[in-house]
Amino acid sequence: MMVAICVFSLFRPVELEVRPARANIVVVEQNGRRQTLEGSGAMKLRGPAIAGGRDGAETAFILSVPGKIRREFHGRLEVRVESGHLLAIVRMDRENAVASIVAAESPPSAPLEARKAQAVVARSFLIAARGRHHDGFDFCDTTHCQFLREAPAAGSLAAKAAEETKDLVVAYQGRAIPALYSATCGGRTRSLEEAGWNAEAYPYFAVECPVRGAVAGHRIGMCQEGAAQMARSGKTFREILALYFPATTVTLWRDPHGS
Repeated sequence: MMVAICVFSLFRPVELEVRPARANIVVVEQNGRRQTLEGSGAMKLRGPAIAGGRDGAETAFILSVPGKIRREFHGRLEVRVESGHLLAIVRMDRENAVASIVAAESPPSAPLEARKAQAVVARSFLIAARGRHHDGFDFCDTTHCQFLREAPAAGSLAAKAAEETKDLVVAYQGRAIPALYSATCGGRTRSLEEAGWNAEAYPYFAVECPVRGAVAGHRIGMCQEGAAQMARSGKTFREILALYFPATTVTLWRDPHGS
C-alpha cells in the first residue's frame, strides 16, 4: 500500500533540487521533457514535475530545498505549484513511511518495545486517517499529521520496530483507528470530551500514566514518555497499547481493496 506525503511544506519552497541516491537512476519529467539523472547528476525544479525510476518505478532519490533541508526518500515524487510555492509530494510504501515516522517521532532513548508501540500507532493513523488532506495527498510531514524523516538504516531500532510489527494496527470494534499520541501527558491522558474535541469513532479514555512531569502535547492517546518508561520496566508493546487504548485490540490489517 502506498501513501502520499507532502514534505518540506513548512519551508514554502519556490525551488527544489532532486538527484539520485546510492547509484540509483531518477527520471524527471518537466515541461514536456524527460531527463535521466545518474551518478552526481542533479536537476532544479521550479514548477510542476514528476520523478521516479524507469517506467514509473519507485527509486531512491535525494530531495532538497537548497540551503535549507536535504533528505533521502524512496518512492516517486510529484511537484505541484500552489499559491506561489511548490508542493513536494512523495508517494512511498506504507511500511517505509512507518519506519521513517518511528525514527522521527520516538524519544531518543526509547527502548525497542516502545518503538514497536509507536510503529503500530503510526501505522494505524496512516491507514485510518488516509486522505486527511483533500488536495491530492494523504498526509503532511508536520505535527498536523506525523513527522517524517529519512528511512532508518536496516537493523536500527526504528527499522526493527516497523519490521517486527508489520501490518499490525490498533483496532476498535473491528476497525483500525487513527491512533493519536503526544510527548508527555503529565501523569494522566485525557478523553476527547475533556479536551473539548469532537467525538470520533474511538472515544479515547483517560488513563493513569507511569510518568509525571511537564505536559507536552495534547495528552490524548499514547504518552510517548510513558510508553518508554513502561518498556524500560519490561512491558511489551502490546501491554503499552492496552494501557493507552482501552477496549481495543492489536490486529493484523488486511486492506479490503488489496492496495
